[in-house]
Amino acid sequence: MKLPHLLTAVLLGICAISLQAQSLPPPAGTFRLGIGQGENSRWLAAGEKVQGMAFQWKALPDTRGFLLEVSITNLSKADMLYWSFGDCLPDADVNVFSVEGQAFTCYYGESMKLRTVQAVVPTDDIRLSNGKQDETPRMLYESGKRTDRPVLAGRCALTKGAKLYFCFYEQNAKADYNYYSLPDLFSQINRP
Repeated sequence: MKLPHLLTAVLLGICAISLQAQSLPPPAGTFRLGIGQGENSRWLAAGEKVQGMAFQWKALPDTRGFLLEVSITNLSKADMLYWSFGDCLPDADVNVFSVEGQAFTCYYGESMKLRTVQAVVPTDDIRLSNGKQDETPRMLYESGKRTDRPVLAGRCALTKGAKLYFCFYEQNAKADYNYYSLPDLFSQINRP
């Protein structure tokens, strides 16, 4: 099993860079990345290599979770990075998102037995979207929030030489992250 798939299955049960949404046992959710250029966009397939973009995953040391670094070296294939997150127990009593700037919390599960997943993303351009309209990343991003299958969608304009970070984790006393701390955290993980 490739490292991205192993990390996502073992750590948070989040399926990253996946073509199809998958229902996973708790803690659960589906995280997807897509690229766009002009009016066109498409979801990235598992393990897909994109010219001018590099994806590097690291397990978080103090909690169940992962940190993804996306390095941009060339803009010939994409000028926009799209992402989505959702489907945390879609049939549960509660499946709610709370967004604050570049971070969000997903509350899911049965009433009185709620679970949470925390996330920090590279932009505050985050929208509640209709998970039933996800043929393309742009379609999902522009779908609107009236739905019985809510997901979050966002996008980031790409800049040559930039590094973008996505962090998904279970919060605890040692794990509570802000976006500005992610580059240093990334460089310190696995350092002797």
